[in-house]
Amino acid sequence: MAIMRIAGCPRCTLDGPAGRSYNHPINLRLPWCRNNAGPKPEESPMQTVLPEEFKRGMLLLLDNMPHYLEDFHTSGTAQTRHKLHVRLRNLKTGRVFDRTFAENERVPVGQLEHRLVQFSYKQGDTYTFADTKTFEEMPLPAELAGERQWFIKENEEYKALFLEGNLIDIVLPPQVVLQVVDTAAPIRGGVATAWKEAKLETGLEIMVPLFIANGDLLKVDTEERKYAGKSN
Repeated sequence: MAIMRIAGCPRCTLDGPAGRSYNHPINLRLPWCRNNAGPKPEESPMQTVLPEEFKRGMLLLLDNMPHYLEDFHTSGTAQTRHKLHVRLRNLKTGRVFDRTFAENERVPVGQLEHRLVQFSYKQGDTYTFADTKTFEEMPLPAELAGERQWFIKENEEYKALFLEGNLIDIVLPPQVVLQVVDTAAPIRGGVATAWKEAKLETGLEIMVPLFIANGDLLKVDTEERKYAGKSN
């Protein structure tokens, strides 16, 4: 299709009889610029950010799939171009992987909704939570809960992430308190560097000091999944 130029505005173009496009700053003195409707709202460019603007908890849209930014660090020297190494979690599949971004690479981002939810019960491989305000129940498949499932306790409240109205993840605090349900008999005055296995109420198994007994309440680091001390 031939491109026609509009008289009086040498830089505007009309792509066919019903075409509408902007390819230069608007000049309201020219009739064509005043009458050009421009891009439709749904055609507006998607918001993007540079890697230097990344934050933990940000939603990145990669290959049209939502990914949760879990962690990142930078590599490079004054003589080499810096790269950002990012740990991402696919919010549709639960898959966690690492990816690098060049410092000048623009990445599309989306918006997550945050709500407070309470864990109600587990049925099969699905965790069911209730909105603390509306009491609406919503499911979270185990594959999306991932390693966080080891820290989900009945009746506990969590900050939850929603995408397009669907519950896709929960955010854990740095530590949670879990009860020991199975471990060897405690040994007092043992070697400080000696540890033993312990099974906790959620099924999580960790290493604990020898003096820990069944029924003890322990603080557990949710990121490292390890013993962080006894709970008072």
